[in-house]
Amino acid sequence: MPNKIHITFNGREDQRIILPIISQEPEKLYYFIANIKNTKQKDEHMDFFYKNLSFLKTKLPFLDIIQEEVDYTDYIEVIQKISKIIKKNREENPLCEVFVNIGTGSNITALASTEAARLWNCRVFYVFSTKYDPFIEGARHKGEMIIIEPPLFPIKKPKEKFIKVLKLIDDAIRKKYNDKDITTLEKYIFKKQLIELLIKNGYLKLYSKHEDLRYRKSSYYMKINKRYLEPLEKDLNYIRISEEKRNKRIFITEKGKIILDIFNYLI
Repeated sequence: MPNKIHITFNGREDQRIILPIISQEPEKLYYFIANIKNTKQKDEHMDFFYKNLSFLKTKLPFLDIIQEEVDYTDYIEVIQKISKIIKKNREENPLCEVFVNIGTGSNITALASTEAARLWNCRVFYVFSTKYDPFIEGARHKGEMIIIEPPLFPIKKPKEKFIKVLKLIDDAIRKKYNDKDITTLEKYIFKKQLIELLIKNGYLKLYSKHEDLRYRKSSYYMKINKRYLEPLEKDLNYIRISEEKRNKRIFITEKGKIILDIFNYLI
């Protein structure tokens, strides 16, 4: 039977966090606490964290609990953290089931968790109660806890080959500028450099050999345009290509940078 892994976010809640874990008895729990970088705020509900932790250790003594910090306001960081967890555990056990509690934490953690679950085929659940009072001392949810698992509709993920080529471009740009903080110009690589990189890394091959070097070079350019650059630029908007007739330059767009961040742990 596949392992069960739960992911939850700390908050001013007890049973809303605890009940799903007790009910399903996962082998592993990732318990996130807040660390807001912009405002330098730490988790304000650590009393609930320690109380919930103590209860879980008593009820499920064999549960492996991993405490991690995440910025509750950083959409990309939340997706990255969940992606890293999924990659690590599915490498160990491809059949493991991952459940994410989207009822605790913040609105951003709920949105990012749902997006991550849709991307990586996880399950999410939401817990609400028969008695909710935001002004009461202690946990805001009391009474009977109700767990629902909303359906997740599939989204179109970019093909892995496009993400890998985008990462190749990003690595080449970083190497070119040696991670220097140059803010006065946009960073790029030349198209001919990318072609050489794709050939070197096995992304681009010609199955018929052309004796004419110019014809061979033209064939490479046609292949790279159709297979990689046109989809990356026109369909996905991950890169931008300059208008020069010669020595075309390739830039990564803001959307492309976000995609690299999201898929950082899965490339």
